[in-house]
Formats: sequence, structure tokens, C-alpha cells
Amino acid sequence: MDKECRYTRAGVEESGPARARVSWHYALCDNRYRVFNGNSTADEQYTVYADGVAVRQLTGWPGNESAVGLNPLCWEVGEFILITGPGVDPAEAMAPVCFTFTNTAGDEMRCEWPEMFGYRRTAPMCDVFPEIAEWDDYIGVVHLRDRPSVFIAVPHDHRLFPYAPCHACGKPHPEFHVFPGGRSFAHWPANPSTDFVASAEATPEETVAKPAHTSFVSFGYHYGGQTPRRPTTWLYLTGAFEGDDLGPLREMVNAWLRPPWLRTNHLWNGFAYSERAYKILTLSDEPYELRLEAEAPVPRPVFSFDRPFRVDEVQWNGETLPEDAWRWHSFHRETLLWIDRQAEGDTDILVVPG
Repeated sequence: MDKECRYTRAGVEESGPARARVSWHYALCDNRYRVFNGNSTADEQYTVYADGVAVRQLTGWPGNESAVGLNPLCWEVGEFILITGPGVDPAEAMAPVCFTFTNTAGDEMRCEWPEMFGYRRTAPMCDVFPEIAEWDDYIGVVHLRDRPSVFIAVPHDHRLFPYAPCHACGKPHPEFHVFPGGRSFAHWPANPSTDFVASAEATPEETVAKPAHTSFVSFGYHYGGQTPRRPTTWLYLTGAFEGDDLGPLREMVNAWLRPPWLRTNHLWNGFAYSERAYKILTLSDEPYELRLEAEAPVPRPVFSFDRPFRVDEVQWNGETLPEDAWRWHSFHRETLLWIDRQAEGDTDILVVPG
């Protein structure tokens, strides 16, 4: 609730044709600027590639200095929110199907506004859809009218997205809560007003006359009072896409969560989930021969090399790619290469330094 930005700072850490990286540090405070437990802070980093898809890395530092705020009732780390300006009815900004909850396996639930899956109060999604406890991953999509849809992908993997067992069903899965349909809110961050305790629901007149925000689904570490360790880091994939076909989105998320094996004449140093990039260590002056053993599609792969150089040529399965099919830049002691192609099956890539 830091309207005056007393405890927050942000900066661009890296910017080039292949990607940008933005960092953000802030304190967790209430609308009176009291920091919860004295020193609760967070650090976020967004690694954004040329296709507009980003990895969000959130590191939370739960406070341990005081009893301000007591023990939090939940540790929420994400929420799907639509922010609308004065004169805009949120219902008019949404597509007829406003929200889809899906996964890489193709399971999905779609809802229209204001039904929101029939929820009449904020409640765990697994109350109505218990099968989500067994899903391997989660993708939420907000569909907007005449604009790209936006998404967040959440891993069902403790290494990438730590969570406590769901307080509603007791099963080991990240907990998602659905907001009741037909409700918007007239408080910060959309509205300048900070005169509220938990929330300030907007009347239909306020929703149109003032800035407002409409919440769909939230998710977090735990909603029953458990606090994560200090520090704890979560990763998400997020971005926007055109059209109604969710197939390419599922392929993108799957390639991030389950990267295929890479073979090279140099040394593969692993896949950095926080960067969505294959890390390559240089062993010689030879061009980089890379083979992705892709059992599933891999859209727009990213490679990070451990030295700065100019990329003169990129070949894809023996064909020299035009320069508008890839982007690169060097930053500090590494070189980034983003390729606007999709790997299917064994794919050979040759990177020729200048």
C-alpha cells in the first residue's frame, strides 16, 4: 500500500534487442506505512524477451523484527487484476469469456462475467474443482475485448514455486482463490483512495466514475497462516498473446517447465528457469554447435553464452536464418541470443561469432 513510494525503488538492469531485465525492491506495508513485522520486504526481477514473454522472479523476506501486523492470515504472491480508468465499465473491457484456468495437459475451465464459476464469496478453487490438486502446472488467462489476452503460469513444483499444503483440502498443491463475480473495488492501487482496512467495494456508479480494479483469482504460499522461510523465491511465466488458441501458450509454458536436453561441442551448463535460457560455457574458438532434442515443441529458444561476442550468423537445421529471425546483444560478460523459430524434434543450431 506504498502509495507515496516511501519504501520502493525500481530500475532497468539490462536492456538490449534480445531482452530487458527490470528489478524492483519494496517493503510490505499497510495504508499507514507500517511495515509488517518491522522488516518484511521483497525483491522482484522481470526478464522480458523480444516476444513480450517474461519470467517474474519474486524473493520474499518475511519480517522478524516486531509484532506489527501480527501473523499474516495468508502469504499471497499473485493475483489476476483488471484495472480500468474513469468512464470504463469493467464488463465492457472483458471478452465474453473473461477468464480461463488451464494447464499444459489441455484441461481447462472457462467462465463468463459476472458468474466466475458460480462463486458467491472468495473461496479456494479446489472446493469446486478438486481435480486441480493433481495438475502438473497452472495457467490463468484474462481475456480482454479487442486487446491481447494476458497470462500467468504457475509451476506445481516446490523447486520453482514453494507452497505449503492447501489449507482447504490438505493436499500438496499451490492454493488458488476465486473472487466472487460482479464485484469491483475502489481503492489503491487503481484508485487514489487509501481510506480502507481490507478492501473498499465499488458501487456500480463508482466503478464507472472512478478508477477501479476487478479481481479474478489470487494465489499464494498459504492461506491458513503459515509463513514461508526468510527468504523464499517464487518463479512465474507471464506475458500476453493474440487470438483465442491456447495451444501455443501451452507449448511455451511446457518448454519453460520441461526444457529438452541440449547437446553442444562446448559445455551446457544447465537451463536457467529464472531467465528461460540455456547457459553455455565456451571451451574453444569454434562456432557453437547446439542440438535441441525436443520431444515437444520449443517456441523461440534463448541461449546465454559466457563471453561477449558479436553474432554474425545463425543456422537452423542447416539453413542460414535472416537477421530479422533472431536478436542478440552482449551485456557485461555474456551474450544473449533469442531465436524466432520453433524447435520440433531434433533441431540443429549453429551460432557463428564475429
